[in-house]
Amino acid sequence: MRAALICLPQPGEAAMPAIAGKSLARRQLLFAQEAGCTAVIAFGGGASPDAIDFRHAVERAGMKYQVISTALALPGIIADDDSLLVLQPGLLPESPVALDLLKADGNRVLVVSAGPGVAAGLERIDLDRAWAGALTLPGRFLGKVANLPEDVAPAPALLRIALQQRLSEVRMSDAMLDDGRWSVIRTQDMAEARALLWQRTHLGDVPPGAPSRWLGRAMVAGKAVLEWRHLRAGLLVLTALLLGGGVLAGWFDMPALGFALVALAMPVIEGVLAIAQLGVAPFGKIRRWPWLRRVVDLALITLGVLSIDSLPHRVLFPPLVLGAALILLDLRSLPAWLEPLRDRMVIAGLVAVLALVIGPEMAIMLAATLVLAANLWPQRG
Repeated sequence: MRAALICLPQPGEAAMPAIAGKSLARRQLLFAQEAGCTAVIAFGGGASPDAIDFRHAVERAGMKYQVISTALALPGIIADDDSLLVLQPGLLPESPVALDLLKADGNRVLVVSAGPGVAAGLERIDLDRAWAGALTLPGRFLGKVANLPEDVAPAPALLRIALQQRLSEVRMSDAMLDDGRWSVIRTQDMAEARALLWQRTHLGDVPPGAPSRWLGRAMVAGKAVLEWRHLRAGLLVLTALLLGGGVLAGWFDMPALGFALVALAMPVIEGVLAIAQLGVAPFGKIRRWPWLRRVVDLALITLGVLSIDSLPHRVLFPPLVLGAALILLDLRSLPAWLEPLRDRMVIAGLVAVLALVIGPEMAIMLAATLVLAANLWPQRG
């Protein structure tokens, strides 16, 4: 068994800082779960709201939960052949590199260079190195805590035991401290200052050729987590109105307006996807939401069929070719200057403008030709 030791605020201390609506203890819980822990040992907390919320989160994760008020209780919980993951209080642990090291067989102490580590709030070991805030310790070493005072802080004490027992050390890159995935946050002010960087880190960079994604993320950036649920619901309603309005516009012989409304729906959908991605960060993946992009493809095809007044084969062929070409283009890598052709906002907006000049049928055919040409462009690499 592997258990995680997570420290909570003691009675009378300030509430634990939170990032994106989850306390640091819950962020550490997510890390511990990914590291293979099946049990959590909470140090302190009492009956505070933080402690109650944390316990519920552990139980929802299906993990065993125990509370201790002194480090001296650890030997009675962790067997000699078990392993204990120890995380520094206040640590926001989201580095995939550190996670992979701690998931590997064996026990180890993660360290960084002393200067950057201490500046980031980590504990100094000596002049050369600082504890990176995470270690795994074999249960047989925990008997050493019996020689310590009852009120000793568990994380520093277990670090000293690991060092005395010459547990294997792994030096992490100091750059790990700079990207927001591994940092010490002691106050809520620090957490709020870190929130925007956290969002950017987990959303990743937006390609220059994806204007709808850039606009969608701009809708979410800087919003408080409590606004996300209401914002996502509002964006979903707006998406339905825009796509439904676009199809209705095609039904009433206003194709240019219809394609313009479909174009506007795409950044709204990207905003929904950004919220979903942040909701499962850092280790989860969104599974059901990306199908919303296919709804736009369906709306484009439907609107195209409604917009062309001709023989059946001329009504169906151009919209189907455009839709199929867009889906195929999603499977390819493209040079940066061709990236806009896979953005549905760009394509729908282009068709809307061209429909005013050369009619919807020719507009759809021209857009389909451009997307097909992008599909034929040689693959990179």
